[in-house]
Formats: sequence, C-alpha cells, structure tokens
Amino acid sequence: MQRKITAPLTLALWSLAAAGIAAVILALFPAVDAYRELQLLQNATPTPTADTSSMLLVTPDPNNTPAPTLLMLRTGSAGNEVERLQQRLRELGFYDGEADGKFGSGTDAAVRAFQAQHNLDADGVAGENTLALAYGPGAATRTPSTPPPDTLSKGDRGDSVKELQQRLKDLGFYKGAVDGDYGGNTAEAVRLFQQQHGIDPDSVAGPQTLSLLHSSQAKQATDIPAPDPATLPLLVNASHPVTADYRPSALTNLRSALSSSLVNVKGSDIQGDPAAVTALKEMLEAAKEEGVTGFQVSAGYRSIPYQQELFDKQVNSLMAEGKTKNQATSETKLTVALPGASEHHTGLAFDITTAGSLFIDTPQQIWLHKRCWDYGFIIRYQKDKEDITGILAEPWHIRYVGLPHSTAMRDANLCLEEYVTEAAKGRGA
Repeated sequence: MQRKITAPLTLALWSLAAAGIAAVILALFPAVDAYRELQLLQNATPTPTADTSSMLLVTPDPNNTPAPTLLMLRTGSAGNEVERLQQRLRELGFYDGEADGKFGSGTDAAVRAFQAQHNLDADGVAGENTLALAYGPGAATRTPSTPPPDTLSKGDRGDSVKELQQRLKDLGFYKGAVDGDYGGNTAEAVRLFQQQHGIDPDSVAGPQTLSLLHSSQAKQATDIPAPDPATLPLLVNASHPVTADYRPSALTNLRSALSSSLVNVKGSDIQGDPAAVTALKEMLEAAKEEGVTGFQVSAGYRSIPYQQELFDKQVNSLMAEGKTKNQATSETKLTVALPGASEHHTGLAFDITTAGSLFIDTPQQIWLHKRCWDYGFIIRYQKDKEDITGILAEPWHIRYVGLPHSTAMRDANLCLEEYVTEAAKGRGA
C-alpha cells in the first residue's frame, strides 16, 4: 500500500522539477542576450572616473614626504629650474653670469666645474646626481684654482677659448668647430660681436668683451654686413690681368721669414707679400701645434717674364707630343695661367706641397683645405668651380685674401670671381 502512494508522489515531484528547470532555462535566454549586450556596451564605453568628492581627505605624513623627481638640465634647456640652478651655482662660486633661466655656454662651464670639483663626470649635463649634490648639504663652494684669463686673443688655446667659441656660436657669430683654438675664424667672430655691440672691433676678447658676451645683454647676431667694396681682394685672371709693369710694393723672402723647422721652402728666392707671409707663418704654426708638419712651399711670387717662360715651356712640351700650337696653347691655359693673368704676380699666392708626394689626400692637404680659411687663405681653384675660374682644380694653390673675406667665401661656397661679382651687385655696380 505504501509503495503505491509513494510512486505517484515521486512522479509528481519529478514533473515539477522538470518544469522548474525548463522555466529557468527559458528565463536564461534573455539574460544571456542582456549579458552580451552589456559586454558590448562596456567595450565601447570608457570606464568612468570614480567620484571622490565625498571621500575623506588623507593628510600626508610630514615625516615621510616623498623626494621630488629630479630633472635633467643641459645646454638648450630653459625655465625656472635652470634659473634656480644658476642661482645655486652662483651661491657656490661656480657661476658669475645672469640667472636668466637659459642654459647656455656659461652655465655649461659652471656645471662642468662643479662636477669636476665634486668628482662627478664633467659632461655639463645637470642630471640626478649633479642636482642632488648641488642642492644637498654636501655641495662645496668653489676651491681656488687658476683663474680664467681676462683676455683672450689669436693664438690662445684651451678650455677658456672653447667657452668663448661656444658662447659666440650660441649667439650666431661663430660657425666653426669648438676646438679651443683661437684662430682667424674665432677672431673674426669676436670682431663681429664687438662691432654689433659698440666695442672697439680689435678681435681681442678683453674684459669688456668677455663680460658683455656672457651677460644677458649679449644680442643675437644680426645679418652679417656685406664686405666693403674698398677692401675687396684683388682679382687676377684672364679677364682681369695685371699690367705689364706690375710689381708688388713689397716682397719678403720666405726662407728668411720662415724657419726650416716649420716648413721647407723649396727655392732660396721664393718671395711673398709681407702680410701673406705673416699669415702663412701663423697658419703653419697652428698646423704644427695640431701635429701636422711636413709642408713645403714650392712657389710664391712670379714675375711676368718668368710666367711667360713657364707657359712657353708647357706649350713646347705638348707640341713635342704631336699637338698643334693652337691645341697646345689651349691645353696649357687650363693648368698654367697666361702671363699677366697669374695670381703669383701679386705675391699673395703660394703653392703648398709635400716633398716626395702628389700632395692630394695627404694629411697636409686635408688639414690645409679645412683650416686655411681661418687664416685668411682660400683654396683658389676648386673642382666644382672650374667652369668659372677657367683653371683645372689645384688643391695645392692657396691665395691670401684676408679676413673676413676668406671665411665669408667658405661659408657661402663662393670662388673669388663669384665673391667679387656678388659684392659688385650689392653696391649697384
């Protein structure tokens, strides 16, 4: 009897359970769809920022203040942090310029001096270690050392010259290498700075020039003025020959003026214009200081009759090879100037070579082409100017034109013909 009652009851319970499960499953389908829709919305909508306006503020522990993030300051940086650094370095005696918030050459030099005294890598970059030490209790005032010179002039070398060059470069007056060599290019930059700032333009960086240069009153370079037509270099070529009776007003014997330990003068009678010889000596001394020696002067001043001999000799040599006179003459004009059209008549041109070599690609030729401009010389006949000069490239032929003409020609990539023509246009000729 009990089994009969239990079986129907069990069957009923299972039926109810099945119905409940079915209802749950049917109810889940909308929920799944809703969940999928929610996921799509969450992926498309950014997570909102929590509203903390009603939250309690937490008071920082004054005994556990986190250290501020230190900056990295270097040349070109500007702002309040640079001004703060300048003031600190001035307090310590490393900086004597204006705290203007501009990280220039003066600040760079001060940072390097601070780093060197405190046994840090003296790279001029005020990074984490430098700034932490500068503002910390371990920062020491500058110890006495050899004071920087109060006057710099042509021929000086060293870190003080580098600082001078960098500052002039920052202001736009100097375009050369910051190499610590006070050569012609540096002297010209100093002269331009002085001229623009109302100082006697003597190319010597004296106390007044240096003080103004490193102050906040130093101005950026304005347009470099065009050369004075009255001081333009003498142009001598086939279209502008000298007269038959032309001769320089004064000539200096090179063997008398230049030591044999400095340069080999190939001939005992080689002469040159006194100003050009002085510049040549200065240039060769600079090369020697930089470890480049072995130069030889193969030619200087030539008279018109002597130039005629050289020209005729080359023509005859080519005719002996089977060329006609016209052919030989035309070919000779490419390498030997016509009598009266040679720059050697002026005493301002020299042929610089090395004994026993072709000179091209030697250390002496490479140095000469890079540095001669700083001493008032130009490479007169260059490969890319042959159509203008009418002479094939001669890497050994230098011509004295003086400063600032030489550096102006180098910077503008002008040969002498182009330079004189541009100047003539400037004065409306």
